Amino acid sequence: MKYTISEEADKKIEEDFKVIKEIILEKFNPVAIISFGGFGHGGGSFKKIKGKILPLNDYDLYLITKEQISNQELEELGKKCSERIGRGGIEFVEEFENIYDEKKFFHVDLHCITEKKLSKLYPTQRTFDLKSSLVIYGDEKVLEKIPDVKISKSDSVRMLFNKINHFNLAEKNSKEIRSIYAVKGFTDLCSSLLIFEGKYTSSRYQDKEKIFSKLDVPEELKKFVSEATKAKLYEGYSVANVDYFFAKSKEWVNWGLKRILKGLLNTKEEGWKEICLEAYKKLPYFYFKDYLKYGWLFPAQYYLNIRFFLEGIRKKEFLIKSLMRWRDAGLIIAFAMILYSSGEMKEAEKYLRKLTAKISPLRERILKLYSIYYLQKLV
Repeated sequence: MKYTISEEADKKIEEDFKVIKEIILEKFNPVAIISFGGFGHGGGSFKKIKGKILPLNDYDLYLITKEQISNQELEELGKKCSERIGRGGIEFVEEFENIYDEKKFFHVDLHCITEKKLSKLYPTQRTFDLKSSLVIYGDEKVLEKIPDVKISKSDSVRMLFNKINHFNLAEKNSKEIRSIYAVKGFTDLCSSLLIFEGKYTSSRYQDKEKIFSKLDVPEELKKFVSEATKAKLYEGYSVANVDYFFAKSKEWVNWGLKRILKGLLNTKEEGWKEICLEAYKKLPYFYFKDYLKYGWLFPAQYYLNIRFFLEGIRKKEFLIKSLMRWRDAGLIIAFAMILYSSGEMKEAEKYLRKLTAKISPLRERILKLYSIYYLQKLV
C-alpha cells in the first residue's frame, strides 16, 4: 500500500500497522480498520534520521465495528499502540505546555464508527476523505456504505479555526512544531478554500495544490501553498526560514478565514471585532444546518454544550456557564481565539467570560478550553 511518496517509508509504516492491528485484534473484532489522513491517502509525512524512517504527527485510524467502543477505551488502546511502536503517544493539542518532541508527540489516534452509522455520516470533509481512505484490515466494501457527500462550507471555517488554534499553541514552542504548523497552515488553507469554492478533492496533496493553482487567489499564496506541499511530502515539514514561513502562514490563514467568513455572513466589515460580532449573531443559525437532518439547530448546539461541560469535568474544569446558553461553546471560544490573535484582548475576554469566570492568563485559558472542545471526538 502507498502511505507516503517513499517505498522505504511505506515499509516502516507497514511494520507499525502490523503491530497496531495485532493489539487492536487482541481486544476487539472490527469489521474493518481504515487508515485516514495523510497516511490514508498516500501523503503521510516522515523524516529519515540516521538511516531510520520516523513517521510524523500521528496514525489516524478508524475502527468500523458492530458495537460502539467508548472514547476512554479508544484512548487507552491508542496509548498502548503508541508505546508498542516506540512512540510517546502524546497529542500536542492536549499537552501544549510541554516542548514538542517528534518521538514523544506521535500518537495512534483511534476512532470508532459502527457499521450501521456509516450511511448516516455528516457532509464533512472527514466523511468525504474517509470514503477514499485505505482499508488496512478487513472488508474493503465498507467504504461503499459511506455516502457521497457535498462538503458543508462550514467545514472550511472549522478547519481554519483549528489552524489559528495551532498557531497559538506553537508560537512559544519549538522550531520543529512551528515548522509543522506553518506548513499545515498553508496545506489546510488550500483545502479550506477548495471546499468553499466547491472544488475540493480527497486525492493526493499535489493534486489539491494543482487545482488550487487555478483559483482566483493571489499568486504569492499559490507559491506558498506549493512550497508547503513539497515540504510536507518530501522534507518532513522542514522549511528554510521557519520564523518567516510561520509568520506568513498565520497572515494568509487570517486572510483566508476573513474571506470565507465575509462571504458566508454577506458582510463588508474588515475589522475582526465587527466580523466576530456578526458571526456571533448569525453563524450559529446556519453553521450546523448542513449537519442536522431535521434542522434542530438550538437543541443540537445545547447538546454540544452538555458534551463540552462533561468533557470539562474530565479535565478538572467546571464550565457551568456553558450550560446557560444555546450557542455552541466551540464557536464562542473560536471568536475569543481570533480576537486574541488579532490583538483585541478586551474583546477576547468578553467572549471567554460567556463560558468561564476564569480568564487569566488569557492565552492559556483560550487554549485550554479549545483543547477540551477539540478533544471530544465528535465525529
